[in-house]
Amino acid sequence: MKNKTLLAFVLLFGITTLFTNCSKEDPATTGGFTVKVKLDGSTGFLTNVLVGLATSEQNLDNSLYLQELDTDANGTADFGQLNPGNYFFDCYHIIGSDNYYGEGQVQITAGTDLEVTLTLL
Repeated sequence: MKNKTLLAFVLLFGITTLFTNCSKEDPATTGGFTVKVKLDGSTGFLTNVLVGLATSEQNLDNSLYLQELDTDANGTADFGQLNPGNYFFDCYHIIGSDNYYGEGQVQITAGTDLEVTLTLL
């Protein structure tokens, strides 16, 4: 009888330990953000174009960027995972003697990856 009680206790302890150690995944605390850059009226995206990301409109206006990235071969600037909040982004590009500019604002939420297209005028 003692052996059966001990065996039942060990099995119950093992099952309890198994289920209490299974934890749920932590919810996401950041969100992803990428920008694709193109010219107005164009179907393709621009490569090697510098995109700036700022935490406020004032910082954007003063070129105080949180991060600056060049677009890759697909015309994408991937800013990775960001803390939730409002972000401002812009891009200034010169082709020949023509100047092009575009800006935008985005709200990052946890667990969401955003991709926006920035059209330069």
